[in-house]
Parts: sequence; C-alpha cells; structure tokens
Amino acid sequence: MRTERRTFLKSALLSGAALSPGLAMAQQKAPEKGSMIKKIEVLPTSVEFKHTFVIGRGQVGAAGQGGRYAYVRVESADGHVGWGETNTIPSWSYETLESVTSTIRNYLAPICMDRSPFEQTYFQKQFDERLTPAVSQGFPFAKSAVIGATLDLAGQIAGIPMHRFFGGKIHDKIELCYALSIDTPKVMAEAAASFPFVKCYKLKVAGDPIVDYQRIKAVTEARPDVDIWLDANQSYRPIYMETFLKKIEGMTQVKCLEQPVKSTDWFGLKRVRDKTPLPIALDEGCFNSYDVARLARMEAGDLVVLKVAKAAGLWGCQRSAIVAEANGLGLLGSGLTESGVALAAAIHLYSTMDLLLPPELNGPEFLADLMVEGLKIDGCTVTVPDGPGLGIKVNEAKIRAQAIKI
Repeated sequence: MRTERRTFLKSALLSGAALSPGLAMAQQKAPEKGSMIKKIEVLPTSVEFKHTFVIGRGQVGAAGQGGRYAYVRVESADGHVGWGETNTIPSWSYETLESVTSTIRNYLAPICMDRSPFEQTYFQKQFDERLTPAVSQGFPFAKSAVIGATLDLAGQIAGIPMHRFFGGKIHDKIELCYALSIDTPKVMAEAAASFPFVKCYKLKVAGDPIVDYQRIKAVTEARPDVDIWLDANQSYRPIYMETFLKKIEGMTQVKCLEQPVKSTDWFGLKRVRDKTPLPIALDEGCFNSYDVARLARMEAGDLVVLKVAKAAGLWGCQRSAIVAEANGLGLLGSGLTESGVALAAAIHLYSTMDLLLPPELNGPEFLADLMVEGLKIDGCTVTVPDGPGLGIKVNEAKIRAQAIKI
C-alpha cells in the first residue's frame, strides 16, 4: 500500500496535479510534441496614458505620454500562442523595462524553450534557481510575465479558460475599484464624481495629515455613496500617522488604510496598527507568501493586497491568498495599471476568490488603449472570459508598432 501511494504521489507531482488539478487534467489533453514551446519573444512597448496618475511615491504615468510595458509572446510547435504582460514602475519596485527585457531574454526564456507550457512547477522552481529571491525578490515582474504567457498558451492548447487552472471561477463578473490620483482636494472630488458607476475608490494620500484629510473629506462629500480604500504608498512616517488617524476617525466610508509607512518598516507598521481600529493593509511590504506569514506572525496588519506581478505570477499570488486566509487575514486585489493582457489574467484569478472590496485594476481608467479585443467591460464591471486561456485577442500589430528598442 505504501509503495502504491508513493508511486501515485510521484506521478501526481510530476504531472502537476500537486499544483493544480485543473492543470493536470488539461495536460492530459495536450498533444505532447505539438505543445512544446518553440519560440519566446519579449516585446518592450509604450502604452499611452489618457490621464495623469500620481501616487505617494511619485508619478506613475502622464497624460499623452507612454508607460513602459513588457509583453511576452510564447508560441508552441503547433502554432498556438500565449501572451503575458507586466508594467514597469521603478518608483514602486526596482524592476525597469530594461531589466525585465534582458532578464526574460537571457535567463527565463531559455528555461522554457522546448518544454511543455504545462510544466508550471518546473518553470517556477527553475526561475528561482536561476534568479534567487534573496536580497531582492528575484525579479518577480519578469517571472510573472513569462508565467502568464505560458499559462495562456496551456489554456489555448487545452481549450479551457485560465480560471480553470485555479479551481474555476465563483464569480461571472468582477466590479472594479478605480484610483484617485493625488491632486488638490477639489480636483480629486471632481474625478470621483466623473465616474458615477464606480462604487469603490482607492484614494491616494501623500503623507500630509491635514491636506490628506481635506482630500478625503472632499471626495466623501462629492460621493457619499462610495467605499473609500486609502492608500499611502509608504508616504507616512509613523510619528505623523497618529495625527492623520485622529483626523479621519469616524469617517465610516473609509474601509481600510494601505501601506501607511515604508515597506521595510515592519515595526512602524505594527505601531500604526496598534493605534487604530481601521484595518491596515500591506502591499509593497508583502510580495510573497513568506511575507504574508511574517505579517500574520507579527500581527502588523489585517489585510493582504494581492498583485500578480509582485508575487512572481498567478501561482505565487494564489499561494499568498491561501496563506493569508489560513492566518485569518482578509484579501484585497490590485494591479499596476496594466493593459488588457495582465488585466485579464488578474480577472481570471480574482474570479476564484472572495475579495473584501472590488479589486483595483485601473488600466481602463488611465490607459488610452488596453491593447486587446474581446474583453467585455461595462462601466467598471468586467465579464470573466470563458474562452481558451486568457479568452481575449491581443492586438499584436499595435504592440509591435509601439515597440521600444532595447
């Protein structure tokens, strides 16, 4: 009996069943030779912003100017194609468009070549062997784009939507949270009023207790019907947080406060949490499931902000969610102003979860073009795609036309 069980476990691990029953079943449908990855491209691309976006760490994008995105195109021997994407915001995380491009081309792509896209556990293990997540997080944005592309390819080959790899969707539609870029209280209130269909805003604050209070007050007066998710993006020093927390005390529309202090200041974070009944969420200080476990052990926060890119891909993001829930922490979903490829991937994953607030995936709000077709968005509500893989069509011609030479 022991021998039979050991044989079964070995078979399950090698097939990917230990990672995901959906992935294992899909792999059984795939023709082995035809599914092998034969071509991988990374396409650095400029994607235009239609509105300026400023957070506590500085400007993310400027109206009329291009953001710096990396798309990954993976092709199998039989001609199926998968797509992945990451945005690069060096003021938020250390990965630049140049580093993502070279990392994928020189380190990650060779690992995937001539392998099946269903070998997801192998990819993750080898990625971490090649680019160790020590000192830094190990280039998670680059890894995320490749994992997303190979998973899309696997879904295309097997003919199943991406959410099936993660247990299947429990929501057919996902309502989005939009972000309110840092500006004067009047301008932020006007921005909030300009999207009447939005029911939750992530309101960016900048580290000044008085002005930030005025921003929140102006927005809540303009939109008394919305939930407010505050995000400081590390802009506060712990000593100034007490003044800010006293100012916003009793503002019932405010549901949580995200990353109030520097990502490395875990003791400052705990100090903030101890001084307020407002739920504290961790983002920049919580990249992976190990960070989630540390957060729970230190009792330094109440909520975990999930982001696919920072977790080195969809599997890492799912692991963070599992560890968070096992430790009694709530889940919030977010993104990094990605276009339609990464937006669709996040929608697939978040459709399998119960998030406490609408996920902040603000590409539709800030970008002039999502670079995809077939993604159904009504107001701020996205229909979860049910086609193979991502379930959308990528505008490859436009991505190539807006390429950045690196």
